[in-house]
Amino acid sequence: MSLVFRSAALVLALYGLVFAVGDACLARLGAPIWAAIAFTFAIAGIQYWYAPRIIEWLFDIHWDDDGRELPVRNQQFLRKLCVERGLKMPRIGVIYSNTPNAFTFGHWRADARIVVTTGLLSVLNSDEADAVLAHEAGHIEHWDFVVMTLAALAPLLLYQIYRCALRADSSGDSGNSGRENNQKGNVALLAGIAYLCYLISEFLVLLLSRTREYFADQYSAKVTGAPNSLASALVKIPYGMVRADGEFRRARQGTYGREGARLDWERSNARALALMGISNLRSGQALALGAGKAHAEGAFMRWDLANPWARLYELNSTHPLTALRIRALNREAEAMHQKPEFPLPADQRMLWKTFPFEVVLWVAPWLAGSVFLGALLLGSAQVSLLSELLVVTGVTWMLRTWLRYCGAFRPTTIQALLDDVTVSPMQPRAVRLEGTIIGFGVPGAFWCPDLVLQDESGMLFVLYRQSIPFARLFFAISEAESYIGRTVVIEGWFRRGLRPYVEMSSLASEDKRPHCAYSRWIQYGAALLLVASGLLWWLLGR
Repeated sequence: MSLVFRSAALVLALYGLVFAVGDACLARLGAPIWAAIAFTFAIAGIQYWYAPRIIEWLFDIHWDDDGRELPVRNQQFLRKLCVERGLKMPRIGVIYSNTPNAFTFGHWRADARIVVTTGLLSVLNSDEADAVLAHEAGHIEHWDFVVMTLAALAPLLLYQIYRCALRADSSGDSGNSGRENNQKGNVALLAGIAYLCYLISEFLVLLLSRTREYFADQYSAKVTGAPNSLASALVKIPYGMVRADGEFRRARQGTYGREGARLDWERSNARALALMGISNLRSGQALALGAGKAHAEGAFMRWDLANPWARLYELNSTHPLTALRIRALNREAEAMHQKPEFPLPADQRMLWKTFPFEVVLWVAPWLAGSVFLGALLLGSAQVSLLSELLVVTGVTWMLRTWLRYCGAFRPTTIQALLDDVTVSPMQPRAVRLEGTIIGFGVPGAFWCPDLVLQDESGMLFVLYRQSIPFARLFFAISEAESYIGRTVVIEGWFRRGLRPYVEMSSLASEDKRPHCAYSRWIQYGAALLLVASGLLWWLLGR
């Protein structure tokens, strides 16, 4: 699965670099398409064969060959499961890391390996750990190593066809006969179609990866007969990730030299684990605020189920949103006549009302700006068109900024905000919140401008955004930590992406002067400058 071959950043960078350099050499040599396709298969084969070795090199895995690392009950469960399913007992590895996670890798069923962290074993109870091990065994039985390797070939092949078509188009004769022009047009069309299919295939591979995760979840639910155990594990893991990062931060403060380097290496491995494992913090980030408690998670998952923005964010993820996995596991529990541990709202209809308008306005300034830069670089567009594109970029940017920062600040509570499923990145609520700053929004960072606010009803991320260069860094170094533990009043705009957050407008406490952020005003100024420049350019070009 993709958590094996596209997980660690080093592996991605390594193969990406090799592919790019090799492809450039083939293009330079004018190699035929069969050579480009053969090169693609060779790179995929090397990746498939050496990825497990690289993973073993990246992580300090302690192989449990003598049966002392994994708890006896979990060993007995996995061994019994393998006998019942006709699988060879996988080799078990343990990583000494507080980050709770588990992953599977290998070439085929016979040499599959399952790795768990000590953090996973400490956060989960025995039934939950069994459910996670069954999920990983599902990947082995479903041959996900091979499936995802073959799937990943498709984008590479399409990209090679696109490159070969480009070379054919650029190397054609410069004659003016109708037949030659028609051939060049066909080649250009082929290149365009190949590139479009390449982009689509990238998202299809991610979709397949998410589908394999659902299959592994379903497998775990059926072989354990306890879908609630896996659901509970998926809720606890994101909170455990945040807690582990916070513990790292406390350990790392004031630690330098060899010990500091060791802690940095451990944290780097923890981040890679978050990408490789059964869950990642990106797909379940909102649940971290619920502290792993069943009664607190419903509000965090309602937005993922009902707001179309959640599905848009999920498109670029290897893992499904945790809320969607919980919903699927709840259905498995109901089919087994069990009561779901995390009941979800009965009304889960998607709220499409303003979504198309929000998306159009979200991308409009970026799209207009990209077309402007492309036309400017090509040098073929008229001044009138360029100036109009500049004005359109500025106007849509102003409209986008206005929508994202509209409304008067009104007092509310965190729970009331989390109950709002209509809020989005483009449709915020202007709010005034009072509570206590309990930590950094990115645990483990030494200088972090983002914070976590807690009131009597819950916790919420506070995002400090500035358009002034280095303003975020200056606030992180000079003031952010001084607010931790203080009671504060925050005014800002509540939004939701993969996590709920308030973008801060002002931050005040009793014994400190208010701190203000100026992001929206700088955006307004930059947008007005673009409009004025476009109008002036248009007038001068007449």
